[in-house]
Amino acid sequence: MKPRMVKTRFLKRLEAAGHSVDTLTPAVGVEALLAYYAEERVDGCPPDEDGDMLLFQWGTDDWGDGPAFEVSIVRQLIVDDDEDEEPRQLNLRFRFGPASGKSAGEGNRWCESPDQLAKFRRFVTKSAAFKAVSDLSPESVEIRFGRT
Repeated sequence: MKPRMVKTRFLKRLEAAGHSVDTLTPAVGVEALLAYYAEERVDGCPPDEDGDMLLFQWGTDDWGDGPAFEVSIVRQLIVDDDEDEEPRQLNLRFRFGPASGKSAGEGNRWCESPDQLAKFRRFVTKSAAFKAVSDLSPESVEIRFGRT
C-alpha cells in the first residue's frame, strides 16, 4: 500500500471488524494495530532497514487539560525515497484519568521488524500499563497520521 493510505486502510480494517475509533478499548485497538502490522506492508518502507516499526509507549502527561494517563501504539514509517527525513507515524492513543496508570509508571518499547512481533506482543500484553487499562473505556481515543 502507498504510505499516504496507512490511516485510511487501518480505519477500514477497524470498520470491517465491526469497530470504530470512538468505542475502542486498548485491548481491541492494540491488537488491531498489531494485526495490521503483521499482515500489511507499506511501499518503500523496508522493515529490515527500520523503515516500518512499532512503538508502544505509556505514561502520565499534561497537555494543558490536566494530567492524564496515556497508552499509545505507533506505527512508524520511513520511506526510502522521501526527501523529508522525518518519519511518518500512525498513532493510536488512549487517554485515561491519571489514577488509571498510577502503578504503571512510564516507558516505551520498540518493535523493529515483523520478526520481533510475537515477542513485542507478549511484552505489551504483560506490561503493567496495558494490564491497568486494557479493558477500560478511555476518556478519549485519538488516531493521527503525519510527520513526527
